Amino acid sequence: MRISIPKELLPLAEAFAKENTKVYAVGGLVRNALLNLPPSDIDVCSRLTPEQVAAAMPEHGIRVIEKAAEMGTVELHFGSVRVEHTTFRKESYGRGGAHRPNDVAFGENLADDAWRRDFSVNALYADLSTGEVGDPTGGIADLERQIIRTTSAEPDEIMRSDALRVLRLVRFACEMGFAIDEATWAAAKRNAPNLKDIAAERRREEFVKILLTDARYPALGRDELRSPVRGLRMLDELDVWDFLVPEFNLARGMAQRPDHHRFDVLEHSFQVCAAAPPTEKLRLAALLHDVGKPDCKRETGVQYDHDQYGERIARRVLIELRFPARTVREVSALVGGHMYDIQHQAKTDTLRVRFATWGRERTLEQILLREADIRGCGYDIDYVAEDWRMLYETMLRDGTPFSERELAISGEQLMEASGLPEGRELGELKKKLFLHCVKHPKDNTLVRLQQLAKK
Repeated sequence: MRISIPKELLPLAEAFAKENTKVYAVGGLVRNALLNLPPSDIDVCSRLTPEQVAAAMPEHGIRVIEKAAEMGTVELHFGSVRVEHTTFRKESYGRGGAHRPNDVAFGENLADDAWRRDFSVNALYADLSTGEVGDPTGGIADLERQIIRTTSAEPDEIMRSDALRVLRLVRFACEMGFAIDEATWAAAKRNAPNLKDIAAERRREEFVKILLTDARYPALGRDELRSPVRGLRMLDELDVWDFLVPEFNLARGMAQRPDHHRFDVLEHSFQVCAAAPPTEKLRLAALLHDVGKPDCKRETGVQYDHDQYGERIARRVLIELRFPARTVREVSALVGGHMYDIQHQAKTDTLRVRFATWGRERTLEQILLREADIRGCGYDIDYVAEDWRMLYETMLRDGTPFSERELAISGEQLMEASGLPEGRELGELKKKLFLHCVKHPKDNTLVRLQQLAKK
């Protein structure tokens, strides 16, 4: 069996051939080629050690960047291509699941290398010169059966050596819509507690990929097998929330008003997440939007302020998973704002000011989150999402400013019209003009603003 090798990798094949060595693509590139899916990460391997690669490749115009030489890994840069090269190796692990082998031994052939990898569908190799596929662990048969199975006949060994594979198992199954081998799933459940040994950044990366599984390969379409709901339910069954979102252990089985919700808090969170547009920010906000309900109910006896509880909890959860500060700030703000005007009592001018204060991007995201929240209830419940969207679109059409910078008057022009020097009073005047134009966007002209400033 052969696959087509991307043309941009042919210089690499030629360089290794001149060194009398075969180099192989391994993992996602080969797997996806056999499934007629777009290429995944480009990883290659050979028998050459990092030192040998570093000595030989520059002569062929390939730059070598040390990455983890002790693990046999270097980066190869040529043209616009960046490839990770790893020497064939065997490895052994101690206790725990932190993916740091006690011993690494470089090997001479891909058969030895294959058995250390996680799943058979990822232990497929393609000769970069010919495209011929090597399959030491039966990955091709598993692709045909559409099943995820560990490379080793001892799946506990695979899961124990790197507990992140527990999350990767869920992610691969949902991205491709595959089933999971029974023994592999059982080993994942047994070894899930070892996620405590995995760095928060690595847990975060896999978690986000699980939330976006339906967007990984759009050509496959959306169905239950590729839905984030399936992945989130798997995480619940694996009992791993302590390492991701601990509060979800309290949300499981927590009832809600049956006239508004078909689901408990946890399943509702899953449904809303899947209903949100497939961006990291919106999926996170949708998943965490009700995360404050358990604590709010326990402390107050009701759920009315759960959005404020949720904002604080979301911030803490995201910080603990080492999300960037901007993501923490924006997602927690969306969670904190998701109940605003839920009773549909705010006047139009009040909403205009709120939307303008939020800004265009956040307002649209808040609308999208509310729409997902409605769809995730399991009923056709019409709160205010439609009215919000109509008002937002009206504000876009009528030229409503969404920041003071969008006023049609400069600082110097404002000082000249008002007679005020630069300082606090001028800032207050500019804010008043902004709020006025939010409600009366037709007044956002230089002449009219000058008239208003003089008053």
